[in-house]
Amino acid sequence: MVLRRNVLLAWSAGLVVSLGVVGLGRGFAQEAKVEVEKAGAPVEAPKPEEPKKEEAPKAEEPKAEAPKAETPADTAPPTIPPEVEAKLEAARHAVAEAIVAAQDAGLVDSSIDPPPILDILIKGYADDGKTLKNKDGKKPYAVSPEVLGAWFTGFGKIEGVNYVQDVRIVNPNAGLKDWYNQRAAILNRHIEAVRKDKPAPAAAPAEAPKAEEPKEEPKPEAPKAEEPKPEAPKEEPKAEAPAEAPKAEAPKAEAPAEAPKAEAPAEAPKAE
Repeated sequence: MVLRRNVLLAWSAGLVVSLGVVGLGRGFAQEAKVEVEKAGAPVEAPKPEEPKKEEAPKAEEPKAEAPKAETPADTAPPTIPPEVEAKLEAARHAVAEAIVAAQDAGLVDSSIDPPPILDILIKGYADDGKTLKNKDGKKPYAVSPEVLGAWFTGFGKIEGVNYVQDVRIVNPNAGLKDWYNQRAAILNRHIEAVRKDKPAPAAAPAEAPKAEEPKEEPKPEAPKAEEPKPEAPKEEPKAEAPAEAPKAEAPKAEAPAEAPKAEAPAEAPKAE
């Protein structure tokens, strides 16, 4: 029994080995066949490359123009004519006189230096200092635009005021609108008065008429010299009568009147 079992095992093992060898041989044979077929196949000639079509150049899209940088001439302030500068200086001096007059009258108690010009011109006084000095007053303090701008640019003069938190512009409904209404009414009234007093601009000078050439006055004709009148013919003496007859006295011939002398022609007036 043992011997038979061993024989079967040996036979099975041999069968497995032979089958594996046969399979390997077939695999090698197939690979060799494939290689032979590849070797015998005609080599295909490389296809000529098709010429590439040249693409037409695309039209460049117009680039958006960069914003032009402002030249110094565009940003430079305008030139003030001398006659305008003279008026401005006169107005500034008049404003200074108004401020001094209001200060001397006790109408200025301001928290900024110099005091607010528009407050004095519009209301006639400035009392923002009284508002900011009141420590028990309602914060933030409401002031005019000029006072607010002065505090935020370093012109406040009251110590201990935290202008960043405590100084605000007055609300339009709390007086700012009325303040600007008064400003417009006062300035417009004076502007209109100045324009009425200002003489109208001179019209462009008309072309001067061309001077007429002086006409030559006709020269007075010189008076013609009077032609001398012909002298009267002298009477011939009559023949004497025969001796018997009395002699008739021949009338004496009157001497011929002298012809008037021709007057010299008057000189013609010389042309100027």
